[in-house]
Amino acid sequence: MSATDLISYMLKHAEEYDWHVTVGDIMVQTATMKIGGHPRGKAVYFDCYDDSIMERYIKDADIVISLLPPGMHAAAARIALEYNAHVVTASYASQEMIDMHEAAKEKGLTFLNELGADPGIDHMNGMRSIDKIRKKGGELVAFTSYCGSLVAPESNDNPWTYKFTWSPMNVILAGSSGACYYEKANLRCIPYHRLFANPKVIGVPGFRTFEAYENRDSVVYRKKYKLDDIPTFIRSTLRYPGFCDAWNMLIKLGLTANSYHIEGSENMTYRQWIASYLPEDDASLENALADILHIERGGELHNQLLWTELLSDRPIKRVNGTPAEILLDLLLDKLKFNRGDTDMLVFYERIEYKIQDELFEHISHLVTKGLDYKHTAISRTVGLPAAIAAKLILNGEINTPGVLFPWFKEVYDPVLDELAELGIAYTFCDNKIEHSQYE
Repeated sequence: MSATDLISYMLKHAEEYDWHVTVGDIMVQTATMKIGGHPRGKAVYFDCYDDSIMERYIKDADIVISLLPPGMHAAAARIALEYNAHVVTASYASQEMIDMHEAAKEKGLTFLNELGADPGIDHMNGMRSIDKIRKKGGELVAFTSYCGSLVAPESNDNPWTYKFTWSPMNVILAGSSGACYYEKANLRCIPYHRLFANPKVIGVPGFRTFEAYENRDSVVYRKKYKLDDIPTFIRSTLRYPGFCDAWNMLIKLGLTANSYHIEGSENMTYRQWIASYLPEDDASLENALADILHIERGGELHNQLLWTELLSDRPIKRVNGTPAEILLDLLLDKLKFNRGDTDMLVFYERIEYKIQDELFEHISHLVTKGLDYKHTAISRTVGLPAAIAAKLILNGEINTPGVLFPWFKEVYDPVLDELAELGIAYTFCDNKIEHSQYE
């Protein structure tokens, strides 16, 4: 779902730069469709769990752009390292990827990671803002960054205010590692079971209000952005109001767990599965569901849960599935992004800084909608940064060897500038303020 615009960009420039673009997917017909008959494109069967197949296509490549599942980037990168190919990914870099830094550097290869939407565009805009503030003598005291991949308001037509516009399993597992950040010079850590319980209200200027929950480990980026002493540093995810309370119910029930399997799940209905989580002495599963979650029977949250058909007689198809997999199969239908729907990406960043004794805020925000069902906002914001960076590497304009990230000027300036030319650009403003939001 995130690859369409990346592939289109590479093929669009293939003649100009004499590229040949090989697109691999476990479903060859999907790759063929995305190439659209372009003479410089080739679709191949590609299984990221089969090293021999990966090696067959990576060994002749100049660069590998990986939109594989996050855990598989390093496997592809190891083969790219062996055969002297550069690498670009749109995902968080694993420790295994980071450990290839010296080997890639020695070979003069660039392994550029975290270059999508979030992570990616948020990194680049954040560091560009930080560098501008530092250049005029500003001292940063708070950095807050928010991003959400959502349906556009005109397509927001279900009780959950959400549809899958990107990797569905990543949505199911979002937040499962909890979150850590700094606020008012204090380290704050929120475990998974409390992460969605108290979302913050965030207003994006000139647009609308959202809610936000903290995103993963912000602490490591405080160091990577060279803001080691900043009192407040928070990266968060945006959702429409009401989503977090609803999603928190699924977490409380244990339905997002991915660490164990339900034996014989394919012989159960969803109602039977949910019954296994509820007290057996209650005659009404509907009432038991509300009571165990401490929500009002027949209330809004209760109705949201029932709308998903968790208590229906719909058969489970997943064989010995984990709870997360079983839930995913149901929600893929209920929260489907349909033809005719429009998605959007929302970015919002607020930085507080001091110049002498005066306090200022720097606000930047970006709202971009999909062009159509194929060229979605998520496809554009994930795929185009990676594609632009690949072009820059191939043309020698990004040439720092080793494992690289997009918070360097060599990367963020040309990528953000070209994104702006393609209609993906931030709006900025700086205001003097009397008091910090974090006092």
